[in-house]
Amino acid sequence: MSDHDPNKKTKLTIEKQNVDADTDPRLLALFEAAESVFLAKGYHAATMNEVAKAAGMSKKTVYTLIESKADLFSSLLAHHHSLLKFPEPEPDWTPQDILVSHLLTLARFLLSASQIAILRLIMAEYTHSPDFGRVFLRNRVIKAKAKLETRLSDLALNHGFCIPDAKESSAMLFGMAIGEFHLGILVGFRAPPSKQALEARVRRAVEIFCAGCGPGGAIPPLPTYGEPSPRG
Repeated sequence: MSDHDPNKKTKLTIEKQNVDADTDPRLLALFEAAESVFLAKGYHAATMNEVAKAAGMSKKTVYTLIESKADLFSSLLAHHHSLLKFPEPEPDWTPQDILVSHLLTLARFLLSASQIAILRLIMAEYTHSPDFGRVFLRNRVIKAKAKLETRLSDLALNHGFCIPDAKESSAMLFGMAIGEFHLGILVGFRAPPSKQALEARVRRAVEIFCAGCGPGGAIPPLPTYGEPSPRG
């Protein structure tokens, strides 16, 4: 069985994995050791012997918990994703409060040192295997953004927001609120923002978004591509 197949289905489902990480300290120790070794050595250069040694386990024990290095990496990503907990809206929250809370939670998670380090690892290893990046995209990015899409769909359904395409709108709101910070930190152009600066940016982005997409907003309808545009 190859350790270099990141697309292989993992032994642990996300649901099973979250329970095991909480109830089996060996699995949590394995995740912590794997992350340390992968970040220090790179995914492809790291060996399961090194992971086992860092975890204080025999290689045989490691393989009773996980099937392969690819499985371990996928499970590590899913474990990280399980740590992202969005607060449930309070009864008196406005739509703006809901979006601010959601985006701040997402921003603090994505801008944390550990998440930035893992994303840099993905970028460095992508040249070895494009499938490696797809594992990351599938396990974290899509699922995290899906939460924001769900919130926007709820605002459209229950609060009169004009959101023709929740996926596109969530991407635009994410970029406006967090994108500059995320890219700048990722490539080393800037330090992480202060708590006050992050909250101010998120609140301003939500204000602009709600002004255009909220009840009475002036957002234009989606264009119909392929048809001639009206002449002014």
